[in-house]
Amino acid sequence: MSQAIATVTGQQERPIGFLGLMRNRNYALLWWGQLVSELGNRFHWIAVSLWVYSLTRSAAAVSLAISSMFIGGLLVSLWAGVIVDWLDRRKILIAADVVRALLVAIIPPLMGVNVWLVYADLALISVATAFFRPAMFAVIPAVVSKRDILPANSFFSAMDTGTEILGPALAGIIASQFGYAPLLYMDALTYVFSALCLLATSVSAARETVNERAAKRSMLSAIADGLQYIKQDALQRQLFMLIFPAYLVGSGLNALATPLAKGAVGITDAEFGTFNSVWGVGFLVASLLLGWFGGSLSRSVLIVGGFFLGFASSAAMGLSRSFDALLVTAFAVGFANTLNYVGMTTVLMERTQQKLIGRVMATRQVALGSIRVLSPLAFGALGDVIGVRQSIWIMAAMGTLGTAAVVAFSPALRRIDSTEGPAPLPKIWQSLVMPANPEFDRNEQARLNLYALAIMVFTWLAVAVRYPGYGIGLFLALLGTGYLGPFLKGRFSAMASEQAERMFASAQRMLTRSRGANETRK
Repeated sequence: MSQAIATVTGQQERPIGFLGLMRNRNYALLWWGQLVSELGNRFHWIAVSLWVYSLTRSAAAVSLAISSMFIGGLLVSLWAGVIVDWLDRRKILIAADVVRALLVAIIPPLMGVNVWLVYADLALISVATAFFRPAMFAVIPAVVSKRDILPANSFFSAMDTGTEILGPALAGIIASQFGYAPLLYMDALTYVFSALCLLATSVSAARETVNERAAKRSMLSAIADGLQYIKQDALQRQLFMLIFPAYLVGSGLNALATPLAKGAVGITDAEFGTFNSVWGVGFLVASLLLGWFGGSLSRSVLIVGGFFLGFASSAAMGLSRSFDALLVTAFAVGFANTLNYVGMTTVLMERTQQKLIGRVMATRQVALGSIRVLSPLAFGALGDVIGVRQSIWIMAAMGTLGTAAVVAFSPALRRIDSTEGPAPLPKIWQSLVMPANPEFDRNEQARLNLYALAIMVFTWLAVAVRYPGYGIGLFLALLGTGYLGPFLKGRFSAMASEQAERMFASAQRMLTRSRGANETRK
């Protein structure tokens, strides 16, 4: 622990709060450096998205840019974390900022040469960021006392939310008045400012024993340990499987939002900045509500409900025809993303062994990184073929169906907070997927029913994309067949049964009378 912090914290028993932390010179320098740098990152995102789309008018081109922002981190994140533990973290932070400043500054001239050079440059920036983030994560506990780690992280999170709201709105105004290049040059300057703040800090380098360093060299072994732990723990395994369908939608929407807003709806650059800011407003409102009332909500409801709300909001965004509709749906998406993020993070922290949490998170990051790279590529390319709106609807449908399937076969996920056993399946899911005949193998028949349901959904999507009117009619017909049909069948069956009983009673009376008449004659 640095001596500077000791003089600030003294012998206090409570966290010293924001003003007390800002009297800590090292923390204040880190905080101000990241405030400016994160603001620049919002400029960077807006500038690249709008510039690439203005040059190409292609959803696939924007998707390539978004994927490039993540692919470098996917390739080196595991190794970067180990290197951060070996070397001086302060020097890594400074080097990463300087490299990113140079790489961002050359994006404007590269735009005039070839957009593929921009993709390569964005991938290199993501590599530098993959080193910066774990280093910053490790430095904060080194500059504050143990009791102040939680508020220190909270104030960084609040700063990040503030820049997510303010940054895109400012970027949109600047882009509409001065173009996209100034945004990128300003972002480069924010990295320089962050590097200067880091130069002014005094953070002692971490020291490791020989045994610790030898253990960290076996990265593949660490990943294997994380995977083994996930496989053995039912809840961890089910949360891991949830990554693939659930995060498909959010990752793809990052790429499709630009061609939807600029191309399909036709908003201005300034409005596009506001549109992106509203996502942050949704995040902020959900965070406040969870802080006040989240303790009474089930973790399962937060995770699963948050994902399904996000899917519905994303599909609604695809229907947007005006700027106002985009704002409403963007707020809903940001709100929903916060619900599932907070729920998921809380469960992972509560249910993961402390000695394995790093390996589990690293393993999850590999899966998340894969989705963040592949989903924009797939749905961006699809958007150029069938249309951006249709691509968003298909993406939302796939996320909904896939997540529902994972939840249906994940009893531990459905009842995270309870010790009473797994929650029962919803009746609608039982009627659609689970076998009615108890003689069939339950799991095998459920899988077959699920495959058939998936084929039906994709067939319907194909019809709906090409002929929306027929798609709506077919959907209503299926609802009628599935729900109105059994209802009418029950009513008609009851009526037919009642009529048959009357006819049978009448026949019995006639037969009785006939027998009586015969006996009288005798």
